[in-house]
Formats: sequence, structure tokens, C-alpha cells
Amino acid sequence: MKSYDVIFIHPPRVLKPDNGKKAKSVRTSFIFIPMGVFAIADFLEREGFGVKIINYPLEQYLNPNWSLIDYIRTIDFKICGIDLHWIHNAHGAIEVAQIVKEVKPNTKVVLGGFSATYFHTQILKYYRSIDGIIRGEGEIPLLKYVQNIKQNQSLDSVPNFSYRNSSNHIKTNSLSYTAKTLDNLNFTNTSILKNAKQYFECSRKIMGISFNLPIGRGCPFNCPFCGGGQRALQHLAGRNEVILRSPEKVIEDITTIIDTYKVPSLFFGHGAYPANLKYWKTLFGLIQKEKLDIGGDLEIWRLPFPKEMWKIFYRTFPRRFSSVSISPRTLSTKVHQRIAKICDPTFKFPKNQIEDLIRNANLFQRTLRIWLTVGFPFQTRLDVLKDFNFAVKCMFKYGKTNSKPIIIMNEPYHIFPGSPAFDSPKSFEINLNYNSFPQLNEFFKQAKMSFFYNAINYDTKIFSSATISYFNKLLFLSTALTMMTTGNKSPEKKKK
Repeated sequence: MKSYDVIFIHPPRVLKPDNGKKAKSVRTSFIFIPMGVFAIADFLEREGFGVKIINYPLEQYLNPNWSLIDYIRTIDFKICGIDLHWIHNAHGAIEVAQIVKEVKPNTKVVLGGFSATYFHTQILKYYRSIDGIIRGEGEIPLLKYVQNIKQNQSLDSVPNFSYRNSSNHIKTNSLSYTAKTLDNLNFTNTSILKNAKQYFECSRKIMGISFNLPIGRGCPFNCPFCGGGQRALQHLAGRNEVILRSPEKVIEDITTIIDTYKVPSLFFGHGAYPANLKYWKTLFGLIQKEKLDIGGDLEIWRLPFPKEMWKIFYRTFPRRFSSVSISPRTLSTKVHQRIAKICDPTFKFPKNQIEDLIRNANLFQRTLRIWLTVGFPFQTRLDVLKDFNFAVKCMFKYGKTNSKPIIIMNEPYHIFPGSPAFDSPKSFEINLNYNSFPQLNEFFKQAKMSFFYNAINYDTKIFSSATISYFNKLLFLSTALTMMTTGNKSPEKKKK
């Protein structure tokens, strides 16, 4: 029997979806492992602890008859870490914890991630299968926890840790650890992941991205529905500033992944905005210098994104498996202005700058994905109609040729814990239907599995959740042609 000090389990959304609907539900299962899990697991391994990562939804995809119960009976371990970063995994995380406790009652079960952090008190109050929660950033806290458990020491000194003490009271230790640098962490030690090769293959096949590459931590913005913005990170992780990894360390990661798995592309886990364009120029320049043959998926978080950046992106990444994305969610200036007044004065996506993106995407023949959403705060029926009109025009103008790769993307949105809209729904004229962890646990247990992995947890002043779902599906179908005609293998002429 193999023995580990710590195993990490990435939970599914539900444990046993209908196998007959597998094709529809695999994307909803969200096989992505949060990027920090690899770094934390590697950090423990370097400190001499035996570690293994198990991706439940991946195992379930590879073998519908795979059983977590059967698997953990074949191994020995003292501590089980379960990521609850995305709230989509709320039900799955609790179910996995209960299974571990039933099979290995003496095992310590610890949760971590943004959602676990946000609801740490409620989770410990209502779910006895959870022994503790690492809040915020977890490398040093989890290491300290594992060391203290092994040495049978008090947990009072473990930073960022919440737990039930010997008196059965919830104890919340200080949020005293926030990483000052990321260059001492290894995000590509995939040897500790069960079925690592299949993970990269299935990530591309199911989710459209081969590898999520960590670039930094922190965010200077406060988008209305996002639980990872500046204010949320300050509250959840004590992070007051953005830190970026050195470009040289990122290059090491890219080289390792290419050499080990030959992946066709990677997704940069941090967006581009005016304040960090110099960083991206340096990183892309090093990729060119090292002649790394890999596609790149880059998000634009704020405009402008000048023509110069398009040229550098064009020279760095091949057309196939590469893209640039932006998420204005609506093209309504009035909506953007109202959001800017409430939570983020930088939330501006001027139409002329969106048009510049389209022109440059056409010029350099690189896929541009524009994300729109029905059900954004303050959207009116007229706003939605205009967005539909824009999307359909893009489809007819750019959807029939590979030389003009503009894709209109969309899906219904979920308001994430810690986001401005979750904490102050009335400010956004939103009715939040589920705001406690037990409610969200049950909500995701019951939510229908479909191609869209987000489940709608709100109504706006104008649109019900059912209407939001219907019109997002309609928008998705009306622009589907643009997703089927981009990114071909046709030769391209280099732009000077």
C-alpha cells in the first residue's frame, strides 16, 4: 500500500452525473485544478513530505466507473487537502470530504481556496467532516499545519488557519501570511498529479486550454461579478498589491511543459492592462528569443491595448491555438458608467477602442474573443438588443472567413462570493437568490449540468434568472458560426 503524508483532491461539481449526458456535462465538471495547488503540493514535497494530487472529475471522465472510495482504500495518508476555490465545486468538495472521513476517519480534512476562505466560519459550523480551512494564500500555512499535525503540536501558531479547537469552538488564526514573491514556487511539478499526461490532453479537448500558467497574484480592478478583484483579495488574502513572477521563471515553466507534454498552447493566468504592458513585452520577447513553439491565450483586462502589442503577440505565437480575449460583457456605455461609479472607475470599454481591437485582430490575423453576457447589472432590453445586433453583424462580417477571426463568446454569469455584487447586490439592482454556503451547496447539487458551467444565482431588475439563461443560449447559438471558422492551419504572411 502506497503511503503519503498529504493527498490533494480536486472535487467535481457533483460526484455522479448522468453518464448518458457525459458529452454535455464534462465541461460543467470543470476539470481545471487551481494553479496554486501545484505550487503548494510541490512546496510540501520539497520539505520532505510525500504528496499526491487526484483530479476527481478527470478520473471520472477517463473511467465512469472510477470510485474514490475504492481508490483511497488502496493508499494510506494522514491529511487530505480539498480545493474549494471556485464556488461551483461547493457540493463536490463537501461530498468528497465526507467520503474521506467515512473511509479514513482519523484523516484530517482541510479545505482551501477563495470560496472556502469566504465561507470559512459557515463551513466549519455546518460540516463536521471539515477539520480546518486554510484562508488566503496557502504555501506556508499548509506546511506549518502539516508539521504541527505530525509533531502533535498546537494549531494556534498556524497562520491563515480556521478550525474547531478542543472546546469545539471555531478558532480563527490571524491572516498573517501573504507571499512576497512567487519565484520560489514551482507551478509545473506535474509528477505528483495522477494521470498528468491525460490531464493536459483532456484540458485542451474539454475546456479549450491545455495549461493554465501562473503569472502573478493580485488584481488592481474590481469587476462587479468577480470574487478575485482588489477588494476581495485584500479581505480574503490580505493582499494589497499585485506581484508578478520574473519573466525568466515563466520561461522555465513554459520550457518544462513543452518538453514534458508537448502541449499546443497555454493560458496566461493574469491579464494585460496599461500598467503591465512593459512586463508582457519583456516576456513575449524572451519567448521569441528562446524560439518556444507554443500557442498563447491572453486576456485583456483593461484598454487600451495598442497596435504595438498586437504586433508583438503576432510575432510570438502561431495563429493556431492562440487568441486574445476581452470581456466588456456589454457594449452599453451607460452600463459601464454606472458600474464605474459604484465599484471600479476603470471599468470602461469605449466602442472606438473595441473597434481598434477588431481592426488589429484582422490585420494580424489573430483570434479576438469578445465576451458578452445577458443579465449584466443595469442592462436594459434595448442594451441587450444592441448587443445582439453587434454580435450578429460580427458573425456575418467575420464568421465566414478564416482571415478575419473575430469570435463573439458568451455564457450566463454567476455572481461569485466576495465580488462587489455579491456583497452589495442592491447597489447593482440585483436580487441574489443564494448567499449562504448551505444554500449554495444545495444549489449546485441541484443545478442542471450543461455546456455552460456557470449556474445563475440572481435576478436583475429587468431579467429573471430563467430569462437570463434563455437569452444567453440564444446569443450563443446566434453567433456559433464565428467559433467554427477561426484558427485554421492556413499559411500566413508575416507583418512587418
